[in-house]
Amino acid sequence: MIRQAALALLISIPTITHAQLDSQFVFNGQNAEILTAQKAVTVITPEQKEVPDTCTRQVPTGQIEVCDDVTRYREECTYVPSSESCGYESERVCHPVSRSREVCSGGGSHQECTTIPSSTVCTERPTREVCHTNPHNGESSCTTVGGGQSCHDVGGGQSCTTVQDSPNCHTEYYSDEECSNDSRYVCHTNPGHNDCHSVPYSEEVCGMETQYRTESYACTRTITVNKEEKKTVKAETNIQINTNGLVDEIPMLVSIKEVNTQFKAFTINVKLEKEPKLFVVMKSKEVKVVSANAKEVIVKATLVLEVMTKDMLPIKLPTAISSASIDANKKLVIAFEGALAAKGKLDLSIEHKVLFGHKVDAVLKSDYPVARSIEVGISEGKPALSIDLRNAMVKKPVKGMKLKLELEAALDLKGELLNAAKPEMKKSFQSVQIILK
Repeated sequence: MIRQAALALLISIPTITHAQLDSQFVFNGQNAEILTAQKAVTVITPEQKEVPDTCTRQVPTGQIEVCDDVTRYREECTYVPSSESCGYESERVCHPVSRSREVCSGGGSHQECTTIPSSTVCTERPTREVCHTNPHNGESSCTTVGGGQSCHDVGGGQSCTTVQDSPNCHTEYYSDEECSNDSRYVCHTNPGHNDCHSVPYSEEVCGMETQYRTESYACTRTITVNKEEKKTVKAETNIQINTNGLVDEIPMLVSIKEVNTQFKAFTINVKLEKEPKLFVVMKSKEVKVVSANAKEVIVKATLVLEVMTKDMLPIKLPTAISSASIDANKKLVIAFEGALAAKGKLDLSIEHKVLFGHKVDAVLKSDYPVARSIEVGISEGKPALSIDLRNAMVKKPVKGMKLKLELEAALDLKGELLNAAKPEMKKSFQSVQIILK
């Protein structure tokens, strides 16, 4: 299908310094469209040009003698005769002295023992009468047993004590040194010397100086001028549309605009003039100048569009949370049902019930993934987020904690979504029980 969008009348074409070529078409199921447009413009090209001018120069007229006062310096010296300076100086004075000390050796100990005699101690044993009855005749007979003495030796042996020996001492003489700070009167001779310094003085210096006069002469200078040319910009746009079998009435505006007033480069954009139920994606675009002469500039553009439903958009959001668990190191692992975008944003809060209401344990808002903090991976064979909550959670995890989570997925779209109303890319989960590991 070819549609003509002539934006400039051939009878009377006004000249303008900018060109925006707008074309309209309505998508209603077709897979191709060709648009044409043209506009009369003024092409401005900067050029370098030489123009007459008046220049000046300095011409020497002769020399004159000129005198000026110049500051110079000379060295003046005075002789300082030798002198003597005297005063008290502290001096450390040491002299030898003889000292003595007592040196002792020996002074050990020994044991002295004495023999203790032994003695015999005897005790008298008592006697007793032992009787027994004869079983044959029934008569009793008694005998006396015991008596006598029992003796044994006690005491004897040695008794020893430790006795300290007297040390062997003698006087030993040695030499030492005694020092003290003494003050004494000392005189030093300062030799004679010259004391010199610079003294400024003024001196008149004369010399010949060249004199000049200003002279004008004819010359040229380079200026930049804008060269204007009347041209017609003609544009042809080839549009390819991947419909995916979808049909809807979607009016679109295609605009081709110059980058600068030389009309050597152009840009192209597409705008939806009515917000549709479907989604339109610009997959690629290209615009270039294919020819240019003194009368016209020919521009050709190519657009590739694709029409989709919301379900066709690559939005990866999970349908549900399969499980959520946290360990003693405050590492939270959330496993999801369905797809999980590799990049996105999360907003979570963790709380548990207390006697009067709820207590918030942790709050975190962040993009993900974040190195060593929020990682995308697999848990229990399902897509999961592993989140380090050590900075967000002050106290230790407790039983009965529940999770609130909002995920926002990044739209991984190869192209530009033209719809003003963007698709919903958020998913919320409420009161998810957290298992304490």
